[in-house]
Amino acid sequence: MNFLKLKLNSPSKSLLLLPFLAVAAFIVVAVGAQQAGQGLEVTPPSQEIQVDPGQTTTVRATIRNRSNRALPIEVRVEDFTATGEQGQIELDANSPYSVKNWIKLSDSSFSLDPGEEREVVATLTVPEGSAGGRYGSFVFAVSGKKPGAGEASLSQEILVRVSGPVDEKVALLEFSAPKFSEFGPVSFSTKVKNSGNVFVKTFGLINVTDMFGKKVKDVVVYETNVFPGANRVITAQLPDKWLFGKYNATLFLSYGQGAETLNGTLTFYVFPLRIALVALAVLVVLFFGRKRIGKAYRALMGK
Repeated sequence: MNFLKLKLNSPSKSLLLLPFLAVAAFIVVAVGAQQAGQGLEVTPPSQEIQVDPGQTTTVRATIRNRSNRALPIEVRVEDFTATGEQGQIELDANSPYSVKNWIKLSDSSFSLDPGEEREVVATLTVPEGSAGGRYGSFVFAVSGKKPGAGEASLSQEILVRVSGPVDEKVALLEFSAPKFSEFGPVSFSTKVKNSGNVFVKTFGLINVTDMFGKKVKDVVVYETNVFPGANRVITAQLPDKWLFGKYNATLFLSYGQGAETLNGTLTFYVFPLRIALVALAVLVVLFFGRKRIGKAYRALMGK
């Protein structure tokens, strides 16, 4: 999930220097048996903001009708929680990180003609004394329809970070790769757990060296969002196909505002076993059949 940074209309530049609580926005698309020519589009696809307690700011989203007929649109704000280990989320009215009651919408319903777009403004007011991470979601749906009823619904989630005491705490649960492979690419899997009270981004490198300690490649671990209370599996890949022997991999994974680092190591082996067996079989045939091969060669040469 990628997030678009928003510049807040803050009365003081010093606000940006304070710790912050995060509201994140990302797209969740629930599409049923969507009829030809129908569909909605929301931009930006995701948003992230930072704000101080007691501050009011705005979040804007543009919804566009890409279908070939007019659509009645309903807009609402819902809370969500993380589910699964691949970054999935689900709407949850009982989320401990609720932001729903902090937001007021400029519009809750309207109609869009084919190709028409409309901006919806959400006013976010953070209560005094708040801190930590909050997140919610803009939900855009066709009036009277539910996901799966032949229309598309989109939700643009909002991740909020509020200034104040925050707890960024991520643990490395697992760093793994296939112990043995015949060929590359080699896939790495990193599982982490966020036991803090704000969402964090993880990013880093996997340093791969051969049996002689020579660097083979630095594999990039791309930026990934991890929500509070959730496990997240992060994948990366060594793309090289032709590898041979023993390799060591060292993980350097950073996260949070304080650039905390997690480390892990593993060993894996790559050997083209089937090719080696075929080559061995050919050598065996040549070795035991060398006399017959020699006689056949001499006969062919007329000796």
